[in-house]
Amino acid sequence: MASVFKRDDFYVVKWRDASGRWRQKRTSFVTKAEARQFAQDLEHKADRQRQCLDPLPTQNPKRTFSELVGWWWNEYGSRLRSPTVKGFVDKHLIPTLGPLTVQEVSAPRIEELLSQKDRFLKPKSVNHLRQVIHRIFSIASKRGLWIGPNPAASVERRKVPKRLPNYLRADEVPKVLTALAPRWQPLFATAVYTAMRQGELLGLRKSDVDLADGTITVARSYDGPTTKGGHADVLPIAEALKPYLVTALQASTSDLVFPRADGSMHSRDLALDVILRRAMGRAGIVTGYLHKCRRKGCGYERKYPHSQCGRCPKCNMLLWGKALPRHIRFHDTRHTTVTLLLKEGVPLATVQRIVRHKDPRLTTEIYGHLDVEDMRRAVNRLQFFAPSEPEESSEPPPENGAKLPRHGAPVVRKVGSAESQNRSSRRKLRRIAAFTKSGRQDLNLRPLGPEPSALPG
Repeated sequence: MASVFKRDDFYVVKWRDASGRWRQKRTSFVTKAEARQFAQDLEHKADRQRQCLDPLPTQNPKRTFSELVGWWWNEYGSRLRSPTVKGFVDKHLIPTLGPLTVQEVSAPRIEELLSQKDRFLKPKSVNHLRQVIHRIFSIASKRGLWIGPNPAASVERRKVPKRLPNYLRADEVPKVLTALAPRWQPLFATAVYTAMRQGELLGLRKSDVDLADGTITVARSYDGPTTKGGHADVLPIAEALKPYLVTALQASTSDLVFPRADGSMHSRDLALDVILRRAMGRAGIVTGYLHKCRRKGCGYERKYPHSQCGRCPKCNMLLWGKALPRHIRFHDTRHTTVTLLLKEGVPLATVQRIVRHKDPRLTTEIYGHLDVEDMRRAVNRLQFFAPSEPEESSEPPPENGAKLPRHGAPVVRKVGSAESQNRSSRRKLRRIAAFTKSGRQDLNLRPLGPEPSALPG
């Protein structure tokens, strides 16, 4: 139990720390109540540390966040496939969080930093910064360099707006393959037919291709030992893909299927996106054409839906037309494979095995896209017709007072004797005759029916 006593005109608090040792601390509080409240706070904090809710002050060494990032990069980060992670962290995290000690990197500080980055970074990039911080503390916790809760765990993720899907339609794939240079046709055809990633294609070896069995073994990415999923897979070779693979195997001068001209592996910076979009421009898969004047100092340019260029309205020089293809990345070839397979009615389980996803929801929600025409065909299946008028039945009415309901069997109501029916009919006729006579006297009209005296009964 914490206690307070006075020594040399100062209040001294005494409490038991998380390790069970008694500690004392001189305070500058004026009243004893303030010192007692401080002692209770220290006791409460020590209790949270004993329950591993707060880190112990002696278990986290006095190192800065910059030193922790350097340790993480040397041990783990340098093995990441993306070479831009280190530069991204050094630019956005180190200037603000680097000088702080690890204990000072709290959830409020991380949230404050990410709120500043929201002004000029996209939500996906901000989430990436949060993920890096979370990963660093998670690994440090496993190695015993950090004890306590992960400060990035309570920081809320940013909501990333979902962009419109981009993929090649079924009629656009042969146009793009034809517009590509012969050296790139086998690589892009393999990407479309197998949904392999860029690193898996550039690291594919001849020993991984078995044309006799018609299979491709995907076991590595670039020169790494494994793929992104961390496991090897066997994919089938489509019959239309075999000629492209035969051409690539015959043209290769090394053990790689898609090497450079000298037989070495392509760099990770190979801009396959640019090669794809240029082929799309030559194939006419564009959003328009930019008509631009090439005379120095003129600066005239305008977008048109056609490629026929005229004269510049400023200087009368012949304009130059630049194709503006749809913004499709090389990774969107995986989206193309998934979408076209689903459009053809291939079962989801089969598509999932081809793209090698662990979760089928990832296959359908992120990689499987439906365009407007697919939705149009779906809603056109809804057919609504106006109900037809019921036909008059030629059957005679039911006997014994039976009444036919709308649905189901006829319901027969209970009917009295013939004498009671006659009495009821005579009473109705008398009431009708009395009403008709009164109307005739008021309007001086001739009755249409017989006199009441002439009625039976």
